[in-house]
Amino acid sequence: MGKIGLIIKREYTTRVKKKSFLLMTILGPILMVGFLVGAIWLGQQEEKDLKILVLDDTYVLSNTLLQSEKYHLTSSQDEGIENIDAGKTFLKESEQYDIFLYLPGNIVSGNASVGKLFYKDAPSSNVQRHLENIVDGSIERLRLKELNISNEDYARLKNKVQLHTIDVISNEEKNVGMRAGVGFIFGLMIYLFIFMYGIQVMKGVIEEKSNRIVEVIVSSVKPFELMMGKIIGIMFVGLTQFIIWVMLSLALTTTLSLTVFPDLMNPENVAQTTQVEQVAVGVTVEPVNSEAKEVGKEFQDLIFNQIPWGLMIGLFIFYFIGGYLLYGSLMAAVGAAVDSETDTQQFILPITAPLIFGYIVAAMAIDNPNSVAVEWCSQIPFTSPIVMLVRVSMGTEGLSWAIVLSMSLLIATFIGTTWVAGRVYRTGILMYGKKASYKEMFRWLRHK
Repeated sequence: MGKIGLIIKREYTTRVKKKSFLLMTILGPILMVGFLVGAIWLGQQEEKDLKILVLDDTYVLSNTLLQSEKYHLTSSQDEGIENIDAGKTFLKESEQYDIFLYLPGNIVSGNASVGKLFYKDAPSSNVQRHLENIVDGSIERLRLKELNISNEDYARLKNKVQLHTIDVISNEEKNVGMRAGVGFIFGLMIYLFIFMYGIQVMKGVIEEKSNRIVEVIVSSVKPFELMMGKIIGIMFVGLTQFIIWVMLSLALTTTLSLTVFPDLMNPENVAQTTQVEQVAVGVTVEPVNSEAKEVGKEFQDLIFNQIPWGLMIGLFIFYFIGGYLLYGSLMAAVGAAVDSETDTQQFILPITAPLIFGYIVAAMAIDNPNSVAVEWCSQIPFTSPIVMLVRVSMGTEGLSWAIVLSMSLLIATFIGTTWVAGRVYRTGILMYGKKASYKEMFRWLRHK
């Protein structure tokens, strides 16, 4: 094993044996899946049965309003309540009802009058929105009768048109927006990993330099070998942690989906949770919206058929390694040029600015995937590790040469930045007590 190999082994073994690494490797997936499951569970808890008392001064909405299947709505007349003050007092003293809903008499006429919702425990925005919807639906139902419009005619009037996006070359239906979102998630992961492990390289160099350990190490190996060994060793640490995160996340998600949420990915259940409620009571033709069923099927088709997972994972690994090596070498140079972390601010911003810009462009690509900025940033090596994955996720037709060019430019740029970083590293690693400037670092590049 060569000297670089020994340094890689040292960096890798010392870091993976740290308690912080083991803790984050195990807790990371647990926390991520836990937050996801917690959000789903809390969302389900919001669907508890609410008992709502309704004071309807219109005297016409209650007939349809009280037919809601989602909540238990009771007319205030059943409790002997005739005005709003009595209703508020009754709600305060009652343990039977959760909400008191007041509808003024002129709410049907379309004036600016609004209803009032009184509560003891603040309801979620979903509850408020649903109650607004069923009131609107009741008003619509009333006006349908006034205009002598049948439920069937109303359902045809409310029918929505869908536009399916189809690639004319491959003749395949593709949801470009959702596919771009998948690519953005991949790019976001690369963005976070490059930042996280690039900073680790910089901190490791600063620590060895401040402890004077590096003076002993460079007596046996060349500074360039030390730099490359440290960068590659930390890269393997990142890949190890990422692979473990993926495996644990998949295992936890699969286990929970089969035990806690067994019907989570059922297309009909997905449809029911994504559908827009038919709020006009008695107008709904089907119990489950066919459009929402289609959403569930499109989601499954996107995950299992449309995304080129093999290519995406392969490019993810390549761009993660390439992007990390590019930025990691520059971070190592910064670490060698300074004596403490407080001195890194002037050098970090110019290095990380392209990475942040790439993240912004990748987010923009979800809405405008064919913009000039997206095309250029998918080729520029400092932004391509994030942006290119968004383009690939939307389809690879006509992208073969663009992918090859992007990968080639990234490799060439990495070689160039490694050379520059190596020149700075070999001089800066042994410099103490003097704050480096850009002018000083350019001078180091000319040293032989």
